[in-house]
Amino acid sequence: MEKIYMALLFLMIVPMLICIKYARKIKSDVASSIVKCLIFAIVTILSNGLFVVSQSITFSYFMQALYLFSFDMLFIYVLQYAQQYTQVFNEVSPFRTGCFLVAYLDGLQLVLNVFFHNVFTLKTVHYMGLQMYQVDTETAFYYVHYAFVYCLMFCIIASFTIKIIHIPYFYRKKYFPILVVTCVIVIINFMCSALQFPIDMSLPFLVCAAILICYLTLYRSPSELIDKTLSIVVTEMNNAVICFDINDECVYANERALNIFRTASSSESMLSEYVHGWMKEHDIADRDSFEWSEQKNIDNETYYFDIEYRKLFDKKNEYIGFFLNLIDNTEKHSAFEKERYLATHDSLTGLYNKNYFSVKAAEILKANPDEEWLLLSSNIKDFKLINDLLGLEKGNEVLKMEADLLKEQCGKGIVYGRTGGDKFAVCIPKARFSEQKFMNAVRTMGQAFNNDLYHLHIYIGVYEITDRNEDISVMCDKANLAIKTLNENYDKSIAYYNDTILNNTIEEKQLVGDFDNALAEKQFCMYLQPQTTSEGKVLGAEALVRWQHPKRGLIFPGDFIEVFEKTGLIYRLDKFVWELAVQKLAEWQKNGRDDLYISVNISTKDFYYMDVYKTITNLVEKYEIIPSTLKLEITETALMTGTADEFERIERFRKYGFQVEIDDFGSGYSSFNTLKDMDVDVLKIDMGFLRTTKPERVEKSMSIINTIIALTRTLGLSVVTEGVETKEQVDKLTQMGCGVYQGYYFSKPIPVSQFEETYM
Repeated sequence: MEKIYMALLFLMIVPMLICIKYARKIKSDVASSIVKCLIFAIVTILSNGLFVVSQSITFSYFMQALYLFSFDMLFIYVLQYAQQYTQVFNEVSPFRTGCFLVAYLDGLQLVLNVFFHNVFTLKTVHYMGLQMYQVDTETAFYYVHYAFVYCLMFCIIASFTIKIIHIPYFYRKKYFPILVVTCVIVIINFMCSALQFPIDMSLPFLVCAAILICYLTLYRSPSELIDKTLSIVVTEMNNAVICFDINDECVYANERALNIFRTASSSESMLSEYVHGWMKEHDIADRDSFEWSEQKNIDNETYYFDIEYRKLFDKKNEYIGFFLNLIDNTEKHSAFEKERYLATHDSLTGLYNKNYFSVKAAEILKANPDEEWLLLSSNIKDFKLINDLLGLEKGNEVLKMEADLLKEQCGKGIVYGRTGGDKFAVCIPKARFSEQKFMNAVRTMGQAFNNDLYHLHIYIGVYEITDRNEDISVMCDKANLAIKTLNENYDKSIAYYNDTILNNTIEEKQLVGDFDNALAEKQFCMYLQPQTTSEGKVLGAEALVRWQHPKRGLIFPGDFIEVFEKTGLIYRLDKFVWELAVQKLAEWQKNGRDDLYISVNISTKDFYYMDVYKTITNLVEKYEIIPSTLKLEITETALMTGTADEFERIERFRKYGFQVEIDDFGSGYSSFNTLKDMDVDVLKIDMGFLRTTKPERVEKSMSIINTIIALTRTLGLSVVTEGVETKEQVDKLTQMGCGVYQGYYFSKPIPVSQFEETYM
């Protein structure tokens, strides 16, 4: 029996779920209210059903409380729907707020009733062979609940009743069925409540009400309303509609047609002249229908029309006239032209965009096969700084200024455009290119823009076109490669492409392409450069890398390190070298040589691509070496920003047992203020101090080194000097207090086997 009852509940809920699905598709306040009504109707049905079949007294209390509360909310939203649908009572916000407040207070009392029985109590009864619970005793709160619900029902019935009284008979069918079902629900619910019957017999009528409400409110429209709507549509539609009788007299023209043909003064004769002229042009008088597109000038304005001509026949198929439907595509045509312009031009500067520049440049090269041509590409140095420092508006101003400059410099027969970001390109005959003219224009623009925060500098790359069939984008790339040769050069603004630039680029790409295979085959090998005392006693070594390429032979770091840093591969190479160094230290320490150390370099970019601390400590633990024998050289530029993260990073290394060295100290923007806050073990003086050859500069360099060494003693740091090449340098540095040396005077970087044969 319980299963049958639950199946019936399911059958009642299914149509309501379908109604919710369709009502949600309609975007209106009435539809939104209907959805809320349906949701609370489902909750009401489910809670009453579960109350009936429940065998738990506590669960029954809860379900009955939910049933009563959902009934409150259901009729609040039904009242809201009734006000919107009938428009009898304007919705009063304080009244609506008060209804919700009463409902929430009623819900709170009903929830408390589950535990304290302050609203009603339940007792066990038997109906149709089933054990159920029904309300036994009621308190004042229980009667307040029903008084509130029946007040809502009265307002709903009043809304529909007043609406039915004041509308024509034809429209009453939209409201009367809903009123009848609502009254039935009220009567049956009242009877069930009065008789304390556990099953609310009014619930099936909720389903009927839901279906009626959705159908009558959302889907049914009187045919008279449709006719009226169509009449308004024809009158106010964007299309121009013109009707003629059998005498070819204009009998109707909607507002759009009158506005287009400027005949709002009610003179349709001019309009008829236009139409009859079109009919003669296309010889359509003897056709039943015809469609065409046409461009027309009307009162000195150009219109674009799609025109439909169609004859009209009555029910007896007798000719009664014809009409023209003119679809005005003028705005669409303008939008298309604008879209086509935007597809080929840069919206900011008005120049050709990258793709269309390529098309036009290829066309002009093909059209002038006997003339020599150049492809110019420009780039603004550090353009991003303009946006960051001065704002996007100022950056756009600069771009438009450069576009204007190109328009001034380039005349007819020259193609130019913006190829992206701050890049512009020009395809110009070689005979018309004047380097000095372009330099003067660039200099003028720089002077017009320069300020205290930023100095504008424009680079120009020039590529002489030798193969006209070459892709224009490739030509631009070659011109941009020429720009890259200028780097930080402020004295030059123009660079010319040559094969050497291409070869260098190809070589860099080959290095990158060979990297994975080289790493897998262990073509990279570790060299060691000894670090010694002034007497030549070896204390350890710095690990350096060489590439034993199978085709090119031994490649030195200067040829590939910078390439790998630019491409983000450096961290993988560094990790490989670290493992080689740790493996060698493990071998030495097994043979009793734990007095030697190896210093490894940590690149700035290593910290971006991996967890350096975890990687190195994992290697130490994997090969079981003494952490202090692996010294970590971190470049000065990677540390001297002085952030809390950097201090913490160094402290973690030192706590683990590593010695941390600041590499190339003095090569960057040394911050002594940061140095006082940073706990490191070794300063490694940059070799650049010892490379100078002028006597006066040598003296200055030595004075600086002396100051740094004195500083390290004061701070309790060790010092290593790189680039030591002469006995004189060793003697001077020893007098200053330097204890560790590295340089060609003692040894160049050598293979590991040679290091072991020589020093171990």
